[in-house]
Amino acid sequence: MNINDNNKLASNIRIKPLAFAVACAISGQVLAAEEQAAVTEDHSKGVERISVTAQKRVSTLQETPIAITAFNAESLENRGIENISDVNSLSPNLQVFAPIGSAFNVGMNIRGLGTAEPSLAIDPKVGIYLDGVYLARNAGAIFNIVDLERMEVLRGPQGTLWGKNTTGGALNLVTTKPSDDFEFKQKFTVGSNNEFNSTTSIDTGAFGNLTARLTYMTGGHDGWATNTFAGAKEKDLGAEEVDAVRVALRYAGETFTVDYSYDNTDGSSVSIPVQISNVRPQFTNASTTVNVATGKPYAGNVFAMMAANEHDSSRQTEFELDNQGREYVDIEGHNLTFEWDFSDNHTLKSISSYRSYDSDLNEGADTDGGAYFATAYDNSDTIAIPAFHYTGTKSQNQTSQEFQLLGEFLGGDLKYVAGYYYFTEEGEEDNPWSISIPASATANLLFTDPLPWGTFYSVTADSTALFFNVDYKLTDELNVVAGIRYTEDERSLTQRAANDAMLREDITAKEDWSKTVGSLLFNYVFDQNLTVYTSISQGYAAGVYNPGAVERFAYLDPANQGQANYEGSLTPADPEDTTAYEFGVKAMLFEDRLMLNSAVFLNDNTNLQKTVIGQDRVRRSINTGKSKSIGFEVDANFAATDSLFFTASFGYIDTDYSEDDISDTSNYSASLAMSWTIAELEFGDLTLHTDYVMVDEFQYNLTDPSLIGDSYELLNARLTLSDIQVGDRSSLKVSLWGKNIADEDYVVHGANFGMYNAQTYGAPATYGVDVSFEF
Repeated sequence: MNINDNNKLASNIRIKPLAFAVACAISGQVLAAEEQAAVTEDHSKGVERISVTAQKRVSTLQETPIAITAFNAESLENRGIENISDVNSLSPNLQVFAPIGSAFNVGMNIRGLGTAEPSLAIDPKVGIYLDGVYLARNAGAIFNIVDLERMEVLRGPQGTLWGKNTTGGALNLVTTKPSDDFEFKQKFTVGSNNEFNSTTSIDTGAFGNLTARLTYMTGGHDGWATNTFAGAKEKDLGAEEVDAVRVALRYAGETFTVDYSYDNTDGSSVSIPVQISNVRPQFTNASTTVNVATGKPYAGNVFAMMAANEHDSSRQTEFELDNQGREYVDIEGHNLTFEWDFSDNHTLKSISSYRSYDSDLNEGADTDGGAYFATAYDNSDTIAIPAFHYTGTKSQNQTSQEFQLLGEFLGGDLKYVAGYYYFTEEGEEDNPWSISIPASATANLLFTDPLPWGTFYSVTADSTALFFNVDYKLTDELNVVAGIRYTEDERSLTQRAANDAMLREDITAKEDWSKTVGSLLFNYVFDQNLTVYTSISQGYAAGVYNPGAVERFAYLDPANQGQANYEGSLTPADPEDTTAYEFGVKAMLFEDRLMLNSAVFLNDNTNLQKTVIGQDRVRRSINTGKSKSIGFEVDANFAATDSLFFTASFGYIDTDYSEDDISDTSNYSASLAMSWTIAELEFGDLTLHTDYVMVDEFQYNLTDPSLIGDSYELLNARLTLSDIQVGDRSSLKVSLWGKNIADEDYVVHGANFGMYNAQTYGAPATYGVDVSFEF
């Protein structure tokens, strides 16, 4: 919730029932656990102690003194997590969403730090890692093919071990390795909106020291909205089709293992349709639109037409869009990991990776919510007068290399991780716009081919780092963890004249930065069931160029000799820094029946990088100056009985900015899940899983208080009959599922286009069935 008075925290708590509900849920779990403990001490089941690799070595979640939410493969399946956006709010203070215009990218915030900017030049602030490889772009598509063993959400800056662009935190994805035994798995999904998916996985079993796993996925759906425009390029809005393959090979010797994986995704999608809200009234009075390419005037004002088409109170399911096409993507990646135990207590690890990403959106995207036309004053023709249409192509490739040295001394009392990291990236984008711009009180200017606005650029980025982390056991109960990382970054931006009608020749800017960050943590282990930690950690993100920060109106000024003003795009925003102070408690209670983890934190931020549109309607990356965020988080798992499990999470954060034109914010998120084995039948086990998520209202643009998504609640459910025996070695599983079964209208993202705001909504209620066969 966005509140700007001195009593905002008290007001927030008064008007929101969530904190009370979660507190009651957790209190109820504790009381129930106490009653259970009083009845019997013989428990055959409890909360699983999940292993994680948040500190670059394997340890249990409860032993790792970091705020982490971990999901194993069973949890991911029970929650119906099929793409990365499904993780939204399942971890405290975690927000995940699809940016406007693409189904294959993702925006992510942790503890209020992140970005939804799709530009190849602007880095995320939450690092996403796949088997140790940083994914600079296209992270949203990776869920289509990856076989996940677990997913770890690391909250708070992870600058020491995980590197730059983790000021908010990190998402660590760990895949399932090939099995030593032959296994075959086939899963089919059918559901609403003609959804059909097929996923096939084969483990070859061991051939000597070599094992392999092959996974192939194909499918798609028609989307949940319809385009009624007579000449529509695509009728099914939000539709998606994907073919993806992944190959994993493992060679295991006596002292070393080699893992190689290759993934390829060939997909296409029609982006979620954009709804129009808050057209600025000062732009609706003009009566004339001038086509800049021809100089011909037309009777009509697209912003007045859009104002009549505003629809911001509920989800639209029918649109009239004249430029909504399909995006085609081709994504592939290689990962080669070598791990050598060269002595009993020391290991050398190498992670080498290459990834590439190509996107073709030449069929176009429509972000003005309708089809708008105007007739020439001489009645010679009628043309479309879009507020904002665009097309585009993107290409990006990245190479990374990491060396790690891990081990221990003093009988295990001192553990260390040391490493070297190198990353390089190249990207190129051509993104022409067809756009109407208010020029005066009586006229708008329409820019289309051959004089489009847009972004036409290439970028390079290079980063090298050295890091060292040591964990020393001071006493039997107390250990200290200290880390340091030195990073050098170099980045360049080239504004390319080849497709930019307002630029006569290429212009390039280059900048480099360096930064040393550190972390210090004290962890006190009372026993295997209770750990208390306190930490100071730093995060860093290099400076960024915004290729869209071009004053294109300057093109119309004769003094500029037919060229726009590119100076703003060649000045980078300064690096982003944060220092986090955290105190946490991790407890396993009542013989592992209750896991209760909590943390309170204070982030001291400097120059957070945010993208805004100014009064001159130029899109810039700015630094927000000083800010402070304070918050608290709770993760709880409770095994009420051997057949009934609950999971709850709650996160709250309040951020104050020093700059007067930036809104102070506060918001919460929470989730409550239940897994209940209803019956263990002769022919299978019947299980019900439900998820309930609550999300506070959210301001999508810190300089635009009108751009807010309302709070919402989502309820999902899955009923599964598993372990249906089919022969001696095979089994069948059938699941009936529903997502958003209460059919909640909710906004997933919003954007400020200068003259108006736009929003995208989440899907309505959907239902389906999964059938899985394992041999």
